[in-house]
Amino acid sequence: MKNYQKLTIITAILGLILPFIGLFLYFFINSIIGIPLLALFVGWAMLIAVGIIAINIGAIVAAFKIKNTKFVGAILIVCGVLLFLLIQWFAVPALVLFVIAGIMALRNKDKNGISNLSEKFKQT
Repeated sequence: MKNYQKLTIITAILGLILPFIGLFLYFFINSIIGIPLLALFVGWAMLIAVGIIAINIGAIVAAFKIKNTKFVGAILIVCGVLLFLLIQWFAVPALVLFVIAGIMALRNKDKNGISNLSEKFKQT
């Protein structure tokens, strides 16, 4: 596992903890009340939590399933920016960590990847 993948998994798991706790509490309180009265007051928070979960899962999938490290680096930087746009100042740590992971992925020299294809042809 490469360093940018380790940093991505740490950042995404830390970013998934709070939204899942929030969703659990939301559903638990709604089940106690019996009617979705809570949706009138914090329904927007549900949408934001789902967006945060989607962005973090997307970052994990991109870091581990896409082989082109330049593309992965760009996706990780975009994930950080999207989190910042979604939850503003609360996402600054995630923004910083995703940008660092993205830069690490952009600078990664993959010996078996597509980005190193021209050097393989020069050697033969």
